[in-house]
Amino acid sequence: MSSDSFLEKWRNNIEDLVGTHPLQIISWESTRRCNLNCLHCGSPSEEVELQEELTTDEVIGAFNQIAEDFDMSLFRHINITGGEPFVRKDLLTILEEISKHPFYRNIDIQTNGVVLARNPDLFEQLKKYGVTGIGISIDGIQQTHDTFRGRIGSYDLAFKAAKTAVESGLTVTVSTVANATNINEISQLYDLVREEIKPRIFRVMTLDPIGRASNEKYLLSSEQTQEVIGFLLKEYTANCEDYHDPKTTMVELGCGGWLGKDLEGLVRPFIFHCVAGINNLGMLYDGKLAACSNIPREFGFEGDLRKDRIKDVWDNKYQRYRNFEWKKTGDCQDCGEWDYCHGGPMHKRSINGSMTDCLYQTIANGKDYWVCSSGDSK
Repeated sequence: MSSDSFLEKWRNNIEDLVGTHPLQIISWESTRRCNLNCLHCGSPSEEVELQEELTTDEVIGAFNQIAEDFDMSLFRHINITGGEPFVRKDLLTILEEISKHPFYRNIDIQTNGVVLARNPDLFEQLKKYGVTGIGISIDGIQQTHDTFRGRIGSYDLAFKAAKTAVESGLTVTVSTVANATNINEISQLYDLVREEIKPRIFRVMTLDPIGRASNEKYLLSSEQTQEVIGFLLKEYTANCEDYHDPKTTMVELGCGGWLGKDLEGLVRPFIFHCVAGINNLGMLYDGKLAACSNIPREFGFEGDLRKDRIKDVWDNKYQRYRNFEWKKTGDCQDCGEWDYCHGGPMHKRSINGSMTDCLYQTIANGKDYWVCSSGDSK
């Protein structure tokens, strides 16, 4: 199948997904509390009322309600984020209860690794309760990571947690947020992680100016963004033939946006489209129903599980996530890639339709750069 035919088939699948919007992913923002104070946190605790956090029974009740109301034969997985999920003392209790539903036994947890490193016995309990994947953030070599995390020793703890998770048989993703202060360490960090931790995935995300990360000193320049893509293109191409080998560490770009028809599928094992509100439901720490915890709060919320039936909200709200025309402003108006990306990820949009940046435009304007960086001759 030609690349054009493949993309057309993929586009048709996206249209079908938007039309039917099956609930397949739950992203649960378990808490906004955290045991670190990271300089680049996109979901800082100072912006919220922590006393509004859902209780144990409310969380379990929400998952039970979803199991009762939705067609769970279509369900894929739960992604648990924070804050730091392991500051919830009831996390294991919640996991034990919800994992009694067989379709809730494919769970990923995103963590800084501090609690897991200090309590390695937790890994077997997590596996017992349906956790199959662990995502751990390492944002540079030791001093850089510790500086970002605001705690000396946090690098060693994250490294230990990731390594122990791999040894425990979990699927591990090590993520790093590429920013202006760690850009020169990413290649070295990748080599170190691949050789000593051996995770399934080494994921690189470009910094978005949200939360504490709005500080301009951390934002990537266009040239630095192109450098990141060049690195990913080179390393993904080098290992893509071994993608199905679970012992291979694959690199991939996180959900920074659409890269263009020439690059999609060459830096990650999927074609990007924002699925927030399409097949991904966001349950926030306080029970608000959203699509992704990174989407600006100025958008408001689709509902509140303390007041609304979740299925009613899912079926009748989320129109801004499923109808894209309102995003067709600025550079998007005449962009030849619109039919594929539909304006890119929602977390980069503001309520008036403008966006912080377009990854495709950044890469397209520096195409000669990434071709040279990748060693490719396209």
